[in-house]
Amino acid sequence: MAEGREMTTQRRPAGRAPFLRLFAVLSAAILALSALLPIEAAKAQQRPRTIVEMLFGGGNRMNDAPSQQPVKKRVIRRQGASNRSKPARTRSTSRSTPQRSSTPSPAIAAASDTVDKDENAKTVLVVGDFLADGLADGLEETYSDNSMITVTARTNGSSGLVREDFYDWSEKLGPILDEVDPAAVVMMIGSNDRQPMTVSGTTLSVRSNGWTAEYEKRATDIANIAKAKNTPIVWVGMPSFKYDSMNEDMVFFNDIYRRAVERVSGEYVDIWDGFVDEKGDFAYSGPDVNGQTTRLRGSDGLRMTDAGKEKLAFFTEKALTRVLGNVTPQVTLGDEALPKMQLPPLANAASARTAPPVSMNDPKFDGGDNLLGTGSAASFALDLSPRDRLVLQGDVSGEREGRADNFAWNEKTAAVRAEAPIAYRGTLDLGRVKADSGIKPPAEMPSIIDAIIEDWAKSDAAENGSPDGSDGDSTASGPSPAQ
Repeated sequence: MAEGREMTTQRRPAGRAPFLRLFAVLSAAILALSALLPIEAAKAQQRPRTIVEMLFGGGNRMNDAPSQQPVKKRVIRRQGASNRSKPARTRSTSRSTPQRSSTPSPAIAAASDTVDKDENAKTVLVVGDFLADGLADGLEETYSDNSMITVTARTNGSSGLVREDFYDWSEKLGPILDEVDPAAVVMMIGSNDRQPMTVSGTTLSVRSNGWTAEYEKRATDIANIAKAKNTPIVWVGMPSFKYDSMNEDMVFFNDIYRRAVERVSGEYVDIWDGFVDEKGDFAYSGPDVNGQTTRLRGSDGLRMTDAGKEKLAFFTEKALTRVLGNVTPQVTLGDEALPKMQLPPLANAASARTAPPVSMNDPKFDGGDNLLGTGSAASFALDLSPRDRLVLQGDVSGEREGRADNFAWNEKTAAVRAEAPIAYRGTLDLGRVKADSGIKPPAEMPSIIDAIIEDWAKSDAAENGSPDGSDGDSTASGPSPAQ
């Protein structure tokens, strides 16, 4: 029994070896199969290439891996601050100045540096609320290249004509005019006046009869202050706003401003149509001064963008031009430019005795192809004109008969007398005329039937060749004329 156990114990290792080898072979086959499966699957998804594709290329484009396009990173370039230095302006504000848009309008971005103002430049004073402050910015940009006009602003953003306890323009405007001494004053106010008014302890509601009378009186007082200082006034009306109820009040205010400024012969600037759409409603965007559609109003629907400020100045500039005139800087030519110029001769065309012939179809014939100032300068001669020679010296330039300049005196002849009148004046005595020669009555006219018969007879005679217009058979004839 012991030997049998030993034999059994020795045979067990011999039985395990084939099993282990089989397990290793199967594992290697599984690994190899798993490595080949993706390649076969990829080949199975590809359709076979045709002969055309093998000759000219292509095929399996749908299965090709898409090429990754390079992603372009967006580079945000921040525009540097403009190096244009604006002249300092004095402002009287009760609150902080609103932050302006970081993106300037194209007209402001393309503007050149401000030129130095002339010592004799005219000053334009801008007064009013926060809209007047934006108007002053637009006017500064408009007149930035004009050395003869400077803009000064004295604005209070929260002011108006209602709250005189906060800021009284009727008291402040006079001293401001004395200090600045402007050539013209521009007033733009009213956006803060939609509130009750207190007069002598009584509160008046907006647009009531008492409120309207007092408000128009205050607007007229502002215009009279400018008139008393001999300063032309330009009153700019209110634009449309975001809220409909506010727009109704602004239209009402504009009528008051117009009447107030017309009482002192001032200029009123209506800007309403420049900030509404084709239906007359409020619009955030619209055409700028260059005709390009851009944003004109801020997000609150009250303030102006840079383009809106320029548009305010565009409307106001026309009225200022009528008040100030065409103010342009004086242009002088340097000494270096004078020798190169050849001025035309100082000659009087009326003194010319002869003139070159002019061709109707050839401008070269009379020198029409020569530029002005390029010809030879003739010497200046103070010759008298033919008229002056005739009047002053009695010199008759032309003595030829038939010429237009022949002013020679001819010998006087007898006056031309009219012949005896042909018309007979007086009354006609019919009795005397009858006694002398008698009155012969006219020949009797034939009847219509006789005239038709005579016409037929003449027609028949013409066909038969009768020279006297009658035939032998005809018995009817017209009556013989009276002897």
